Amino acid sequence: MRISRYFTELMATYVAEIDDLKTDSGGSDVLKARLKDRRTQIADLMPMMESNPEMMAVAFHKSITVKNAKPILNYLPKEPGGFPSWDSIAPCVQFEPWATATVEMLKNTEGGEDFLLTTVMLEYMFSRYEVSEDHHQPEESDDDDGDSEDLNEAGSEWMADQGFDSRE
Repeated sequence: MRISRYFTELMATYVAEIDDLKTDSGGSDVLKARLKDRRTQIADLMPMMESNPEMMAVAFHKSITVKNAKPILNYLPKEPGGFPSWDSIAPCVQFEPWATATVEMLKNTEGGEDFLLTTVMLEYMFSRYEVSEDHHQPEESDDDDGDSEDLNEAGSEWMADQGFDSRE
């Protein structure tokens, strides 16, 4: 299955954003509290919906259930503007009750339908990422030079590991 550059790049930053929210400086798990806080900031984050959708999309983390992935996955090779109307995708997903009014508001906002599909795709791909991370423990490396992989490259590699073809 092919995946657009749009989703390849966003997936890497989405994973990084969730990782940043997981723990505080003391190593305590604070994801729930930070997600709750992020959800109160949705109105403030709306200007970033098009330029940095992952910043707002993370507010919906763990609040989306994909009931039928097949129709949604058909849009992995596409870019915003080539996505279907939200109403054609909405029956395939279910949001937590807290998100229902926000989804309604977003679908009636310019760019909101593309943002909603982007959010659903990111959360669906992240759920697959979590499963693969739980089953894969990276080997320790003797290489301690502090260099880290570029997020886009890491995202592309992860997507390839999941069976997706990235468009470079």
